[in-house]
Amino acid sequence: MRILIADDHQLVRTALKYILKEAYPTVELEEVDNTVALFKRAVKEKWDLIISDLSFPDQSGLEVLKQIKTHAPKIPVLILSMYPAQEYAIRCITAGSAGYLTKDNISEELITAVNQILAGRRYLNLEVAEILASSYESKSKTDTHENLSDREYQIFKMLIDGHSMQDIANKLSISINTVRSHKVHIHKKMNIQGDADLIKYGIQHNLD
Repeated sequence: MRILIADDHQLVRTALKYILKEAYPTVELEEVDNTVALFKRAVKEKWDLIISDLSFPDQSGLEVLKQIKTHAPKIPVLILSMYPAQEYAIRCITAGSAGYLTKDNISEELITAVNQILAGRRYLNLEVAEILASSYESKSKTDTHENLSDREYQIFKMLIDGHSMQDIANKLSISINTVRSHKVHIHKKMNIQGDADLIKYGIQHNLD
């Protein structure tokens, strides 16, 4: 069995390797710390599973997940994230991930998730399952942030976290004009007039 671990923090990769080795002594584990290496190895080599973080300095893990599922659709990808499930689980599952785990649940759920995914099923814990169920029941999409594209949502999150447009541009390696354009679209899609309303919305929906 071959598993590729992708995370930009050495400590997390070490912890994952320890847990996996304990459960699967003969597993072959490889690791990468950026999305470029992740994509290259994902499409060029054979893997039974990829375990990937959602946040990388060079690119969103959600974006590279979509790239992997386009070029190597049969490889299951388990997403690990520091973000609560209500913020990104639906987007990851929709993009093709085989499961979504928050990092504070790794020690309790990782092996259960891996076993289920290797058996050919998706792993949806109770929290993620409830979020998905609520999403399907609410077809009207009263939560307008769900209408944002993945890039718009990423910028929206950074805005409500207090990042300036210049800071966002630097972190995402895009121009400030591009950030400004996305911000206009965010305000329009969400029917929000200014940053104060944007932050208020984030607080009301527990997204801050």
